[in-house]
Amino acid sequence: MIPRAGRLAAGLLFAVACRPATPTATPLPPSPAARAVLVSFDGVAGERLASLLEEPDKLPYGGFRRIAERGFFARRSRPPTPSLTAVSHITHVTGALPRATGIVANEMLDPSKPFGTQLSGFDAPIRAETLWQAARRQGKRVGVILYPGADGRTPERAADWGMNFTAEPVSKARFLRLSSEAWTDAPPNPRSFSPPRSIRIELSPTAHRVALVALDTTDDGRTNYDLLQVEPEAGDPSQARPGDWFAVEAAGEKERTGAWCKLVTLSPDLSEVELYLGALFANEAYPEEFRRGLDENAGFWPGTPDMGNAGAHSPRPEIYVEQADRLAAFLTRAQVWAIHRADWDLLLLYQPEADEIEHQFFLTDPRQAGYTPERAARFRGYVEQAYALADRSLDAIEKALAPTDTLFVTSDHGMVPIWTSIYPNEILREAGLLSLSSDGSIDPGSAAAAMAGGGIAHVFLNPATASPEEAQAIERLFAGFRVNGESPFDRMVRRADAGPLGLDAPESGDLILLARPGISVSMRVVPGHTSGTPVDYGGHGYRNVFPALDATLLAAGPGIAHERVEEFPSWRIAARVCHALGIRPPRDASPP
Repeated sequence: MIPRAGRLAAGLLFAVACRPATPTATPLPPSPAARAVLVSFDGVAGERLASLLEEPDKLPYGGFRRIAERGFFARRSRPPTPSLTAVSHITHVTGALPRATGIVANEMLDPSKPFGTQLSGFDAPIRAETLWQAARRQGKRVGVILYPGADGRTPERAADWGMNFTAEPVSKARFLRLSSEAWTDAPPNPRSFSPPRSIRIELSPTAHRVALVALDTTDDGRTNYDLLQVEPEAGDPSQARPGDWFAVEAAGEKERTGAWCKLVTLSPDLSEVELYLGALFANEAYPEEFRRGLDENAGFWPGTPDMGNAGAHSPRPEIYVEQADRLAAFLTRAQVWAIHRADWDLLLLYQPEADEIEHQFFLTDPRQAGYTPERAARFRGYVEQAYALADRSLDAIEKALAPTDTLFVTSDHGMVPIWTSIYPNEILREAGLLSLSSDGSIDPGSAAAAMAGGGIAHVFLNPATASPEEAQAIERLFAGFRVNGESPFDRMVRRADAGPLGLDAPESGDLILLARPGISVSMRVVPGHTSGTPVDYGGHGYRNVFPALDATLLAAGPGIAHERVEEFPSWRIAARVCHALGIRPPRDASPP
């Protein structure tokens, strides 16, 4: 740990500014013991949502509007610092700040492994009691669809049943181009006016395959293939014309496994056929009975949008948005089916579509690479479409609930445009304080390492080699770092002095770097480059004093009066949910 003795050069440590205290909302009336639902739409910013609510055509399904008009609506829900997905969601379900939860970032240091080993904030131990733990302790049944932290991997992280975020595919996604020579003769088909042609495609690296048959359905006397017949290993056959998506299911041992694919182009003579072969996925859920129900009622996990093949920098960004649409529809089917089950008192639901689209398409500032007014307008349409998708999902969720159920709708953070990314580990490497192993990972013998992501970096000293001199050298190093003549940091603070930020936790770095909005920090090590162009256009994870990064909170149900407030601290959400459920809040929770 960096010693507290000694003062840094003027300007290194700043007094931590906090917003004025939020006015207390109307006292809560007694609430009958009933059912409660907490749904989080990742990335739905409070100010943007409030603006869209004033334009009826932008949120056409009416989900957000109905709840805002009849229940509680906080224009902005203030996240913890940093405003990151893992940090905010764990604050939602514990009612506590990172100092108590131990979740201080999306990317953390794993103290159980060699120095420099990265640990996801989504997988890290949660030190505070959660909503699902508090509810089950008090005899309530809890179901979860994707909510961060309740993955069922340990008893402390388990609800009664739940569905997890499926990250690893069975096979990878890719674009595939086929020439006419790749096709072979197929058996006659009465629908085809030209001899059918077929091909079998491997979903590598697996042995799974799908058969495609090209048909000519136009009786015009010419060879004019215009339709593909899709014959998967499992599930029903389907058909696709250019621009259509189609499902390919694979024969699995027990899980329903499949990929969503798209016929991009189909030339009439088969001289050029382009396919997008989606990744193969299966649902991850517990217990087995619940997973089987998901397979039957919602289908296989469709995968998240494919940034590598179809993001903002690809020739086909519309595929990315279409994939977000499909994921939102799939999750809504799963969540509505879960609502109709009888075996729950508390449901925790999560949807990521707004966040995933905003990261890719939040092109709003001329300082961002590739900015043009035309491109910014097109990308703004994608972002507004993401909010409409969330509105569509919320509409279905609310309509599936009983009148006696209480619904809480929130999100974890807003979004800001980013135009520069800094690489703190390269800064350390150039200063001789960090070295890399042959595989590119951080060498455990390094004097220091940074865990970075979003707008925050936690810089750790190696406990085996740390010295006061190295600590001071690291502080001076980052205090003097400049990008275009300016410091990229909004705050630099030692762990022991991070109390006003809520980050005085043993999991925090010895030195905590918080970037200014517009600048992201990255785990990348790019030799010779301490800064560069970000991969994403949108970012978050900064101090919680910037209104554009605030989320939102709405609630409706028995005992919830119609009320509108400008701001609400997100660490009070847990107690409000428990009040509606008629139970005591988690042990570390802030009051409602």
